[in-house]
Amino acid sequence: METKNTSALEKLSVSIVNTFFVLLISIPFYLHYGFSIRYKITLVVIFFVYNLMFIFITENRCLGMIILNIYWKEKYPRKNQVIYTFLYTLSFSTIIIWIFFPFDLLLFNLLLIQLPFVLKTGTTLHGFLSGKMSGFKLN
Repeated sequence: METKNTSALEKLSVSIVNTFFVLLISIPFYLHYGFSIRYKITLVVIFFVYNLMFIFITENRCLGMIILNIYWKEKYPRKNQVIYTFLYTLSFSTIIIWIFFPFDLLLFNLLLIQLPFVLKTGTTLHGFLSGKMSGFKLN
């Protein structure tokens, strides 16, 4: 079977699917807390637990990877998977934390950290720091 490395757009698409699903799960908390710090913390915790759960039930293939038919290049140790999940969650948190205007840290993260890193190394910063974890797509 023919494979190809995932592109920057495919990596982003996985994150969009995961973010959308976590936002759906978090709706009851949003209705209860509003867009408060409590909700933001809850959202980040949900994202972390959501991704941590996949380490144990699907060989670390999150919903985004499953839907887009993406697999890990190799079977990475659990330690690396947990580190990846923690760093991926930190990256996710830039969606709800900003300094000057909404999504400023997200734009900084995507355009000045993640995209250059994907173009240079073939993986995201969190993938690189957790053991050069990278995915591939079946054609």
